[in-house]
Amino acid sequence: MKKYGILISVIIGLVLFISIPMLTEFTISNGKTGKIVYMDSIGNAREFDVSFRHSVNRTPVNEYIRIQGNGFVVYKTTFYSYGAGMPEYDPASSQILTITDGLVQIDNLDRELKDFTYRVGTYADHELSYGDKRIKLSSILKPQSPAFFSIKKVSLYELIKYQLQGI
Repeated sequence: MKKYGILISVIIGLVLFISIPMLTEFTISNGKTGKIVYMDSIGNAREFDVSFRHSVNRTPVNEYIRIQGNGFVVYKTTFYSYGAGMPEYDPASSQILTITDGLVQIDNLDRELKDFTYRVGTYADHELSYGDKRIKLSSILKPQSPAFFSIKKVSLYELIKYQLQGI
């Protein structure tokens, strides 16, 4: 009887161990359902960019983002034409504005975000890029779905489940 008690204790301990969120990961979730659709280690995704076509002026936009602590910092953007949602250059700040062949680049934006969302567009063609990875957001979420970017604690079970989905 004592053997069964020890075995049950070990099984309960293992279940608790793999169920408790302890791993901090870079995640993209469906903003409506909360389901994680993309996950990677923070070390792999420390700096990334999201590129897309602006829905109004139809020109390319690139937003450069780094993971800092448990959030994000948008540190640079490039675009060809100001439009809705584009950041304004603030000459009173440490921002650096350059314009080369019509490409506007703003460095030192330093916009801190706890998390953020892109609405997966039918035209915008959002793409996440870092290292050798290129992920079209439309390949992991349906158009018009909110892609919710966050730094999230996940359990070993969630990590294994996510990795097995890719097989």
